[in-house]
Amino acid sequence: MKKFLLVFSIFISALFVANTTSAQGLRIGANGLEYGDYTPKKDSGKTTTFHYAAGPRNGAFYIGSKTLIPTVEVGWNMLADQSYGAYNGTEYGEFFNIHNWKSTQVTVNLLGASVHTRNKKFGVDVALGIRANNYRLDSDMTLGRGALVHPLAIEQSVKKSKFNTAALHIPIEAWIGRAGRFAFSMGGYVDMVMNSHTKIKYTGGKKDKVHNFPVNFIQAGVTARVSMFGISVYGQYTPTQLFKAGRGPEMSQWTIGIGF
Repeated sequence: MKKFLLVFSIFISALFVANTTSAQGLRIGANGLEYGDYTPKKDSGKTTTFHYAAGPRNGAFYIGSKTLIPTVEVGWNMLADQSYGAYNGTEYGEFFNIHNWKSTQVTVNLLGASVHTRNKKFGVDVALGIRANNYRLDSDMTLGRGALVHPLAIEQSVKKSKFNTAALHIPIEAWIGRAGRFAFSMGGYVDMVMNSHTKIKYTGGKKDKVHNFPVNFIQAGVTARVSMFGISVYGQYTPTQLFKAGRGPEMSQWTIGIGF
């Protein structure tokens, strides 16, 4: 959480400085950022607009806060290429088996910026948000910490058992099409994991959590997205390892979901 607050504070401070900066050839005001010889213009949309132009009629591209990266995304996780090489010679077999349709990914993108052409047929978007990945485990087991992440049997009656990570999420995507109507996007993302924990919810309502598992701080992957009238369908592939080398199972992750 301290890492999250530090990174988030630096990002907000950078935005504040950017919005109070002035220099020769650069002006920031109600009409957005203006470079070179510009004629201030009012943007017909709802976003702050950056006009780059050699003359008053030759706008090349805009920068605004409205992106094709959705504000909210909900997806479902699937694991692939699992390997338990670190467990050779131990008593543990394959244990990190998840229920795909109960293993969700939830993302909330809080801030965004878009650089796009005047006709809004091509652009590059970037955002800053938070992301939670939930991995639903078999109800009779949870995970234990140690030299190796390992399975632990649950002897009480349980409603659900899961493993969760929470991260600062930074996606960047290039898109082509028609913004607001139909567009295809491709790009990547970096997640900085701030927290990891198991959670057990017992039948009687009691809950148990264990924090700080040996997960990798950086998770990264690629994204493909199709957007239509404010709703998108996306697919993601995450080749980076969830757990640190030699501390847990190796795996890659696929996610499919919707955004709005």
